Amino acid sequence: MQCADTPMQTQRNVTLLQAEADDESESYFRLLINGSVRYITVAQGIWSTDDMCFGPSLASILPDIPPGNWNDGVVTKHPKSGEPYFARATRTSFPGVENTWHNTFVDYLDLEESRRLRTGIYDVKCFQFEEPVVVKFARFDWEIGYLEGETAAYHLIEGHDIGPRFLGHVTEDGRVIGILMERIANARHAGPQDLDICQKTLTRLHTLGIKHGDVNRFNFLIRDSKAILIDFDTARKCGDVRSLDQELQGLQEALESLSSRGGRGYLC
Repeated sequence: MQCADTPMQTQRNVTLLQAEADDESESYFRLLINGSVRYITVAQGIWSTDDMCFGPSLASILPDIPPGNWNDGVVTKHPKSGEPYFARATRTSFPGVENTWHNTFVDYLDLEESRRLRTGIYDVKCFQFEEPVVVKFARFDWEIGYLEGETAAYHLIEGHDIGPRFLGHVTEDGRVIGILMERIANARHAGPQDLDICQKTLTRLHTLGIKHGDVNRFNFLIRDSKAILIDFDTARKCGDVRSLDQELQGLQEALESLSSRGGRGYLC
């Protein structure tokens, strides 16, 4: 079971940031402990997902927090007592996004959470920008690949009037984990009546030799008679004209679909 991103709750100097918990396997947590982001893996069968996914509860049931400059911990049952304990608390070099093409870098801890839009995507405030912005970041290391691809896509579409303005990279403990984007306010999701303007935006993307890979009505934000394309984590360079044409030809059906696939985009 994937837990939704959890609103920040603080107890014992432990803040639950994100959780991916499962009764049938290990569970993973991103926590703020004493001002530092740390990752904890909890072995199967120690606590219920309800207890682990509620910030104050998790903070109260965690065993004594190990001292030191660690960022990667494992909680399991002690082989003798059977009680939960930290079997490991080490310093791990987690992967980060390598394509850091923009000259603006913002530390995750400098972001003020305002509103959750989707998993790992927030409408936030940041002292470096006068207006709220949108942040999208990898909650755990296995999500870095998606952010790597999306960061590269934004580099390729820069200046071509296709997606939101790319505002900078988000860092955590010296590595890049996410991106900052323009907040598209006063917009709506696309519908069948927007086919023409959505075709124009998608065609501009294809002209650059890029296939979006996830065309749906939620990934077009409509504002001022203009279609803004979002969600480039599956976008890839594509030299196959036939594949690009198939994506364009499928646009009408995607805009007419009543499916909830794609969620609600980054609608603010």
